[in-house]
Amino acid sequence: MAPDPGSMSAVRHMRSAHIPAGPLETVAGGSARRLFLVVSGTIQVTVPDMRARLGPGDVLFLDASGSPDAPVHIRAATPCSYLEVEVEAAWLPRGTVPPSMDEGRRTAYAPPRLLRMFSDGEVAHLSPFDDLFAAPPRQTQAVGALSFVCLSPSMRSDWHTEPGTSLLIVLTGGFEVEVGGFGGRRTLRAGDVCLVEDFEGQGHRSSSDGETRFAVLALPDDHLWARGGDHAEGAAS
Repeated sequence: MAPDPGSMSAVRHMRSAHIPAGPLETVAGGSARRLFLVVSGTIQVTVPDMRARLGPGDVLFLDASGSPDAPVHIRAATPCSYLEVEVEAAWLPRGTVPPSMDEGRRTAYAPPRLLRMFSDGEVAHLSPFDDLFAAPPRQTQAVGALSFVCLSPSMRSDWHTEPGTSLLIVLTGGFEVEVGGFGGRRTLRAGDVCLVEDFEGQGHRSSSDGETRFAVLALPDDHLWARGGDHAEGAAS
């Protein structure tokens, strides 16, 4: 899936969810256009004459505007976590779907790596981001933009900061981040998530382990998971 770069800002809001195994929803036309980004577990999608299973790092684009006689059934085959992003009519996927990559991705049963990267003004740190799925059910967060990025194998960056808050979700490959403070160096793989709030100081540097693809959601600084600089110290898991 390769959305038109001009539609990056054609997004409305997102929510995070962790659900037990069982039916998620049945869509029979007229539903909001949404993306499901799987963080952990397995989601099963059934339409007439076709069935698909999605695992960590997979993306489902739901555009169920057709006939109510051809419903889409979405079910959590195992307990799962996912991010749901509502997109506007101007958001149009174009191009081709890249071939799947056999890169030894994390299994659906392994816990995802959830990290928060933030700066103390001098160096950046990495801490656990367990509260990603702590928001009340159906609570939404405004999103400024959504982009998909592909990195070539063995890409490396120098130390740098970011211009704003973002939520990075790895889709495939390996994405390594390194900070000068506690947390050191961590590698994120399919389904892993990092909340990036590194605006000042030394910054961080990153590299790819093989061809790597990830999605980036631009968030306002006063997002649902903001802590006002009161981050709990401790090395990331």
